[in-house]
Amino acid sequence: MNNFKKLRVGIIVDDTNQPYLINDLYEKSLNTEYYSIECLIVQNKISKKNNTIKKIYNFIKAKGFMRFIDRLLFEFIEKLETFLIKNNSIFKKVFLKHPISKFAVKKIYVEPEVSSSLLSYRYKSADIEKIKELNLDLIIRGGSGILKGAVLDISRLGIISFHHGDNDLNRGGPPGFWEVLNREPSTGFIIQRLTEELDGGHVIFKGNIATSSLYKINSCKLYLKSSIFLHKIIEKLSFTDGNMRIYPKIPYSYPLYKSPKLHESILYLIKTLFLFAKKTMLKILGFKEIWSVGYQFTNYWKSSVLRKSIIIKNPKNSFLADPFAIKYNDKTVLFVENFNFSSKKGVISAYQIDPKGYKEIGVAIEEKFHLSYPFLIQNDNNLFMIPESAQVKDIRIYKCIEFPLKWKLHKILMSNISAADTNIIKYNNKYWMFTNIDSSSINDHSSELHIFYSDELITTNWKPHLNNPVIFDSKKARNGGMIFSKDDELFRVFQKQDFDKYGSSLGIAKIKVLTQNQYEEEILINIEPKFLRNIKRTHTFSYNADVISIDFLEVKN
Repeated sequence: MNNFKKLRVGIIVDDTNQPYLINDLYEKSLNTEYYSIECLIVQNKISKKNNTIKKIYNFIKAKGFMRFIDRLLFEFIEKLETFLIKNNSIFKKVFLKHPISKFAVKKIYVEPEVSSSLLSYRYKSADIEKIKELNLDLIIRGGSGILKGAVLDISRLGIISFHHGDNDLNRGGPPGFWEVLNREPSTGFIIQRLTEELDGGHVIFKGNIATSSLYKINSCKLYLKSSIFLHKIIEKLSFTDGNMRIYPKIPYSYPLYKSPKLHESILYLIKTLFLFAKKTMLKILGFKEIWSVGYQFTNYWKSSVLRKSIIIKNPKNSFLADPFAIKYNDKTVLFVENFNFSSKKGVISAYQIDPKGYKEIGVAIEEKFHLSYPFLIQNDNNLFMIPESAQVKDIRIYKCIEFPLKWKLHKILMSNISAADTNIIKYNNKYWMFTNIDSSSINDHSSELHIFYSDELITTNWKPHLNNPVIFDSKKARNGGMIFSKDDELFRVFQKQDFDKYGSSLGIAKIKVLTQNQYEEEILINIEPKFLRNIKRTHTFSYNADVISIDFLEVKN
């Protein structure tokens, strides 16, 4: 990143108060050396101010009375859900508006020619010349209109824009709504370089987060997560001088989504009310989601039969999850997250296991904060554990002083980082850290897989992979255990998130390429929660010391 050109960037906006995304990008630009916001290209309002009755009349005249009723119900849904979440500490900044006067940059006012459909915008020659004089390297589309004509080529690197939806599955809008209505497992976004082809720009970045149960929560999470990566992409364009990977195009076989019709909004309301009524009823009746763990001894993990696992009974008022086994000092021990319902906190507990049964040994590590996912690694005849400690925003490694219950914090490998479910492996004389980072502030550790590498295990000098996040997809990003292969093959176990369901199932991928600049994996196996009766989910699978360990979720009262 030492060789870069600082980019001169302009943002196309509407002549109104600016939304969160524009303000967030502007504030980030003040603290980076890779680009600067040089101007706002302000699109003057096309229509004259009208009173409410006049606006309604014009809408009905243009689109019909039924579309007015459609819009009325959908706006009611938007306002109701906004009212419910707008004061939430995570989401409230999304609803704030920022006056144009706040942005201390040059402002160029333009008046596009608008198509009869009010969708396409073309810039007049005089406006094009005004913008050319700024000698911009890049323009961000942050305003209304499908841009057409000469404006697309007015800056050296073109115009880039968000689409808040996975354009392979969802083109149109409203952002984040259709995924909730259709109960999709994930909701996507793309950043694309615009072309004349509608919805056919060159996609240079894409990501998918797990779909939330409410439309407005889903859209807010989408905005908060995606804004981080617009900033990162502009920085990357700086030191690659615009040379970016372009995602391949595939035939689009879905409808062009628009504002929902009356029956679709009603269906959304029915589904949402039913979901929340079901959750409320289960809570009133005392039902809880309870994880448990099981294990079995086998010398070949691919031939295991999971229904034959020995199930460890949960301690009173607690559940067990995230199992990892190891054979050390002639003992085979299973380490697990032990979550207590009263304290709302997990500790790391140990169970001695054999093919005939198990024995609880005790608590191995307890802190004032929540711990889970006790990943184990041996190095230079020492045993280390890297439990998840996302609550205190670090990645820490503990050294075993006396196996299996005496451990001591050895080093904090990374600080000021919101990371979960960290795995570290040694490969090609380097240590590779696979971890799930939330780059935003929405407590989402299921969408981004980041890789770091180092020449040493016990160090703070971990270098990021060139393509971080190497996977940005809630259906396969989150780590879900570890397979230690005897054949020197590398595998990664991953969780799959579903609609409103954390840790719904598992998959196993074979790592095909792992270098500082490349990462490739191939999905081999999917593990569904069907190996025991009445289980609903499974999210950790590990193999080590001839032991397979797995967890699963049941709903019990």
